[in-house]
Amino acid sequence: MRSVKSPLLRKHSNLLHAFSTKVSGYSLRPFAQNNLAYHVNDDPLTVYKNHLNYARYLDYNIKNLVYMEQIHGDKIVVIDKNTDVNKIPKCDALITDQKDIPLMVMVADCIPILIYDPIKEVIATVHAGRAGVFLKIVTKTIQVMRKSFKSSTQDLIVVLGPSIRSCCYEVGLEIKEEAQALGYKYAITKKDSSYYLDLISIVKKELKGLNVNKDNIDVSPYCTSCNNDIFFSYRAEKNTSGRFSGVLMLKN
Repeated sequence: MRSVKSPLLRKHSNLLHAFSTKVSGYSLRPFAQNNLAYHVNDDPLTVYKNHLNYARYLDYNIKNLVYMEQIHGDKIVVIDKNTDVNKIPKCDALITDQKDIPLMVMVADCIPILIYDPIKEVIATVHAGRAGVFLKIVTKTIQVMRKSFKSSTQDLIVVLGPSIRSCCYEVGLEIKEEAQALGYKYAITKKDSSYYLDLISIVKKELKGLNVNKDNIDVSPYCTSCNNDIFFSYRAEKNTSGRFSGVLMLKN
């Protein structure tokens, strides 16, 4: 399969969305096949061919694509009509109400999050790794949507894409203690002498606290590490990995 989609977002014909997979690209190992990231030492021309191929597959204009130089922080950028889409923003979340501007988040274990406000017609893509989750990047993105676009949290549809899950996300004592200090003890499990972190449970609790309707939250069933044959996984591939993407766009 070339992509997976959310049943919640499929219902909205004015949206284009997908999470890409490894399948049907031009990259050679260790980035085979459909690597969409330029920063992982893959051949840049090959990566561009992958982007062209994927844009044709999903039917969006690659010239309008906006993706991020992700910095594992909590910076959020709003894309408006005056934004130069050829400049790559350094941030971990993108928001727009502009039509035909596909927003992309790239991951290889972190959570790619797609957010849609069907009332105000606003979308967001969020890169939520451990650092971003601990910094409450999801809450901060939704706060910007509320402030800048008058979004109501109860209207939002939030999709958590394929990512590493607690079955595979082993962390050291330092991260375990940091999580506990932040109030995330419930997200830590111990197996034998190892600790495992459940980022999904943290984000879901955060969304509940924001009064996002639980029926509007869709969590992908895929663990990227368990399903490394389908998705890139930084952990499973021993730190040398391509990146897959989450894409969201408002159609004109």
